[in-house]
Amino acid sequence: MVVMSQVMVLFLLIVTGFMAKKLGVVTDKVNRELGRLIMNVTLPAFIIVSMNYEFSYETLMQSIGLLIISNCVYLFAIIMSKLVVKGLKINDARADIYEYVVTFSNVGYMGYPVVAIVFGKIGVFYAAIYNLTFNLLVWTYGLNLMRRSQNIQKVSGKDRLKHIFNPGLVAILIGFFLFLTSIKLPGTIFKTLDMIGASTTPLSMMFIGFLLSELKIKDLFNEFRDYVVIAVRLLVLPSIVGLCLWKLGMSGYMLGIPVLITAMPAAANTAVFAELYDNDSVLASKLIFISTLLSVLTIPLFMIAISK
Repeated sequence: MVVMSQVMVLFLLIVTGFMAKKLGVVTDKVNRELGRLIMNVTLPAFIIVSMNYEFSYETLMQSIGLLIISNCVYLFAIIMSKLVVKGLKINDARADIYEYVVTFSNVGYMGYPVVAIVFGKIGVFYAAIYNLTFNLLVWTYGLNLMRRSQNIQKVSGKDRLKHIFNPGLVAILIGFFLFLTSIKLPGTIFKTLDMIGASTTPLSMMFIGFLLSELKIKDLFNEFRDYVVIAVRLLVLPSIVGLCLWKLGMSGYMLGIPVLITAMPAAANTAVFAELYDNDSVLASKLIFISTLLSVLTIPLFMIAISK
């Protein structure tokens, strides 16, 4: 009942954002700026506060374990993405989009807030460590994947580093440094960051509602292969990851964090990359919308499963 109550809170926040956008309370410009505010201000504050813990050997070992699991999960997701595309017999640029969607989930706008609901701030700490692999892969493998079908000049190493070291990653590094050194932030700074970070979950969920309000019903049912890819993203991958970890004797954070992060919908930057590199941004946006909409039904299943 507690998990379902938490899920309902997230759902109602999404509905609030949906209605606000539909009623014209917020504009497209506000929508875009809110996304930047979350990723560059509230989420980094949220991460730093959540990682401001006293150092312990047990926490360090679990962090290293989660980082190893993260690398294995992403390797499996990459292999799975290629098998799915091959099975669907897709040989054009759409393969780039489909592989990207299967490989990368929405760890920022949805991953952290959902983990916080289930595990609290310590869960965000572990999720931040787990997502280090995402931060590295999305600006290396992901970027190359999205532009492989296009004749585009190579991205310089300097530009790659600039994107890899984004505010989210910098916040993780600061937070991990505070953890390793057991440095406690001054009360005023901690409270300020805590208040800013506390807005991440409601703003993120309403932001998802803004996005869903732009979805046109007629676009939902015109391609069967979209749903195969989304089913792999939302159900197949997290189920296999959860089963494998459970068989290996994992529990608690070591089981829950990988499963929840893997169960998130398509990464929000899928459409951004597609647009930037002249790929199919319409398909990318569609997959983000549909997977996010359906995740409202699928994520609670995994939240309940790992809470038992």
